[in-house]
Amino acid sequence: MLKKIIICISVIIIIIALLFVPLFPRLILNSVKNNKDNFIFNINRKEFLISYTHSVNKGRIRDYYIINNNNIVLDKTRFVSYGAGMSDPEGNEKIIITDDYIEINNINKKIKDLYLFVGIVADHRIEFDGKEIKLNTLFKPQTNIKIEYKKVSLFKIISNIMNNKILRENNET
Repeated sequence: MLKKIIICISVIIIIIALLFVPLFPRLILNSVKNNKDNFIFNINRKEFLISYTHSVNKGRIRDYYIINNNNIVLDKTRFVSYGAGMSDPEGNEKIIITDDYIEINNINKKIKDLYLFVGIVADHRIEFDGKEIKLNTLFKPQTNIKIEYKKVSLFKIISNIMNNKILRENNET
């Protein structure tokens, strides 16, 4: 009888522990100011892009990121035209010019945490797994956000579901 009680208590402790151990890699978007507006996304292809309208040349910029060993890595950037504030290729980076866009690739810049301000005019968007989400539908304009890729616990995922923080198909654009 004592052995069964010990086994039951051990199983309960293990289950509770598993709820709080970060096991599930996810893309996380947080408000830097209050760190309460958490949005957790499961991305299958381990790549995403952030697009926005450039403040000077008014063209659309598309920054392509990949997840490599749980790090966010800037892979390439694509834009319509060169102008003030646009970067030039450096080192091993390559430039491709087509009729539709200019691309700088092979950037391979590791970014621990990606920070950005949700723009008023910039119309920031994040795209992954064929979905596009306007960041101003998640955060108020001029909110400083942090984008990171890390493991989260099952408890954190369930909490976000309960708080309706994980976007569903009907909330995405």
